[in-house]
Amino acid sequence: MNSSAESGRHRRNVRGDDGPWLERMVMSTPAAQWSVFSLVWMLGMSGLSMAFAYDDLALNQRAEIVPAQVIRTNYDQRGKSFNAELRAPYQGVRVIVEDLHRLPATGDVVRLAVDPHKPTRVRQSEAPRWRWMDFGFIVLVPVGLVVVWGRASRKLRRKPPGSVA
Repeated sequence: MNSSAESGRHRRNVRGDDGPWLERMVMSTPAAQWSVFSLVWMLGMSGLSMAFAYDDLALNQRAEIVPAQVIRTNYDQRGKSFNAELRAPYQGVRVIVEDLHRLPATGDVVRLAVDPHKPTRVRQSEAPRWRWMDFGFIVLVPVGLVVVWGRASRKLRRKPPGSVA
């Protein structure tokens, strides 16, 4: 007859690759070999993506459409953008618009979605709301947490009995 330590959901063996089925599955993937640096990088990029997602969410929920005059265009740079000056009710506020739908010329009047709580948070009213990279990095947060849990759980189980920290 098998003991509960040899069968069931938790297996024990000499190599130390025992444990719950989820941990065994996670640790059998290439993600288990990710370095600590890559997990920290993934967490940082996910945080940045969530910050951009928050900006998009804020603009989706409370944006006002405001006319603005283009002061300067920055189309020769890697990330195309333009500087604009908002009109009423935010007269004189200067912003940099990076989420572009079309490329206006200097002096054109464009319609911008402006967050009334933070008037410098803007985008062209016709610009796309989400970028695919935002979704990609946000999804990596739970994946990274499961990998960290799997690695920590396996490391704790491999400690010899009676050892301290």
